[in-house]
Amino acid sequence: MADGLLAIGAFSRASSLSIKTLRAYHEAGILVPARIDPQSGYRMYGVDQLADSAVIRRLRMLDLPLAQVKRVLDARDPELTRRILERHQRAMQDRLEETERIVAELQSGAAPVTHTPVHVRGEEPVDTVRVVGRVTEAEFGPWAVRGFERLGAFLASAGAEPSGPAGALYDPEIADEGVENVELFLPVARPPLVPERDRDVAVGEVPAATVAVMVHVGDYGTMVDTYRLLGAWVAEHAEPTGERIREWYRVSAFDVADPADYRTEVCWPINPPA
Repeated sequence: MADGLLAIGAFSRASSLSIKTLRAYHEAGILVPARIDPQSGYRMYGVDQLADSAVIRRLRMLDLPLAQVKRVLDARDPELTRRILERHQRAMQDRLEETERIVAELQSGAAPVTHTPVHVRGEEPVDTVRVVGRVTEAEFGPWAVRGFERLGAFLASAGAEPSGPAGALYDPEIADEGVENVELFLPVARPPLVPERDRDVAVGEVPAATVAVMVHVGDYGTMVDTYRLLGAWVAEHAEPTGERIREWYRVSAFDVADPADYRTEVCWPINPPA
């Protein structure tokens, strides 16, 4: 039954913070779990802590020392935050407005708006051709473009076409900071034969699942916020299955020139609601 809590693995995905980092923040007294199982020591986090995680993530992107991050969270005071961040003014120019907005949310106690637009749907299994990689956030964009171009070229050489939009699969938790295992795929009506020479391409499958879906509109710079909101919804209304998160690129750079027109479905596998 949903209890408004996320296990540390699911919370790592929703917050875009690795398990290793979450444990370090716990030890530093910055992001203490809402509940710790007395027998197993397993950490559970509340929905309201996703807002804290967003502030921490942005401040740490500026290399703000942990002691100063703790001051910001403890005070929940936009003016104190402003004074601290003035020392990082040059790096903060592009992020200051967003950080102040999140701190203001913390001060007001407002929870993320999660009752819409999340919806639940069942997805049938889909055959795919795929490429896999272990990439950093900085490497991901160019790597993904090359990967999808490679898959498209392979299908063309096999005399086949994609049967739907491109997608990607991500581990249900972020184990290491700054690097992820990613599977890019193109759906196909029938799995093609992969010649020995095409060792970088393989046949795969996106398994059937019940998923909580949230549509991310625009470029990928604010994708972490979409994950935060979707993770909050899952904590309140569902139970994660532990399967890989799937993204469907309904409208991407291969379709339109303006990133504002991108449409990405973020799909979190959950146990079917009663």
